[in-house]
Amino acid sequence: MAGIALLSLVFVIVLGVITKKNIGIISLAVALVLGMLGGISSNDIIAGFPTSLFLNLFGMFFFFSIAKDNGSLELLSKKIFSALSGFAVVYPLMVFLVSGLITLVDPGGMTVYVILPVIVMSVGYQMGYNPILIGVLTIFGANTTLMTPVGVFGSTANLIVDGAGYPSYTTEIVLNGIILFTIVSALSYLGFRGWKRKQYTTGTLSLEESASSTILPPFNGRQRLTLVMLVLMILAIMFLGTHAGLTALVFSIILLITKAADEKDAFLGVPWDTIFLCIGIGNLLSVIDNLQGLKLLASMLGSVSTEWTLAPLLGITSSVMSFFSLAIAGPIPTLIPTIESLNASVGNTFMDIELISTVINGGFTAAISPLSMGGAMVLAAYGTLFKPSAKERTKVFNKLFFVAIMMSIIAGILANTGIYSIATGM
Repeated sequence: MAGIALLSLVFVIVLGVITKKNIGIISLAVALVLGMLGGISSNDIIAGFPTSLFLNLFGMFFFFSIAKDNGSLELLSKKIFSALSGFAVVYPLMVFLVSGLITLVDPGGMTVYVILPVIVMSVGYQMGYNPILIGVLTIFGANTTLMTPVGVFGSTANLIVDGAGYPSYTTEIVLNGIILFTIVSALSYLGFRGWKRKQYTTGTLSLEESASSTILPPFNGRQRLTLVMLVLMILAIMFLGTHAGLTALVFSIILLITKAADEKDAFLGVPWDTIFLCIGIGNLLSVIDNLQGLKLLASMLGSVSTEWTLAPLLGITSSVMSFFSLAIAGPIPTLIPTIESLNASVGNTFMDIELISTVINGGFTAAISPLSMGGAMVLAAYGTLFKPSAKERTKVFNKLFFVAIMMSIIAGILANTGIYSIATGM
């Protein structure tokens, strides 16, 4: 039955990709059927529903839907990059650093992933930079701090790590993300020859007039209140240790009562597809685990792993899975519970945090793939700003896909160098 349980996960992903239906919804249905076949009662299946994860995702996404609806985070981003327009020589570095800082301010990561690419690629193009390079640096810059414990993805990853029985590695996970994505960003800069400016201001590209810089308005009252609530929310989560999702809901209610946003628009702005993707796969993984499916997966990986191949294998497997599912929904909850037995199979060569960071960072290197959210938004921003032909659009798609593959391989190899043990000594 363990083999059937494990194959059900593959079936769900393949079916979702082929039919283009939400993998999470499919997972909820398969969890019920699989549970019945395996002799698990409906009550036990429901008990495996990730309630804390649901509250965490909904609360955080609801708050940032409000912030997006009233334009506070978008205006903040535009003001920051408008102020950077005089630093053309170091603009790629500024994009990388500010993307990371904004993700700290917007721990949901949605501002950088969804809003920022079109802004920074426009400004970068006008400075003579390759807009694709700027888009890549934007996503990788966001990923440096995406695992902050007060954010959607960081707090969710920490819940998964805690649920697997490991001690709190909150700080180490963030630091290891900074280390890896700084390295892959530097390699991207070198690969795109980022120091060569003024090669993209002429030729076939055509910047839309709407992308030109404009005078930005001041923050209005609703936007100022939203930014204050954001700061207070982060402080409460960091220093009071409150549940991230429920804390976000408290401050969301304050914003709705003070009419900082429309409640209906806030609900419509919640990415329900992402939420159900996470909780659906989470529920299915609970059933698979009950049927010893994850134990079988660990055994299979362990049979082909050595002390030299385990870390790269975990990292690259996480990346490959992330090409077809959200990292926090697919590879991270699937692979992290297998780490202890896998490490034991190679003589406990690694510290737990090394393999945990390998899985987490490996999953998010795939974010720049055009099949994933980060790469898709860069590709969309390119289409919004420029007038690419079908051939040129395919070329950009292939470039982003190539970057995702290469950085996933590099991240897997780096995991074997002891790079993720550095954070333990900081």
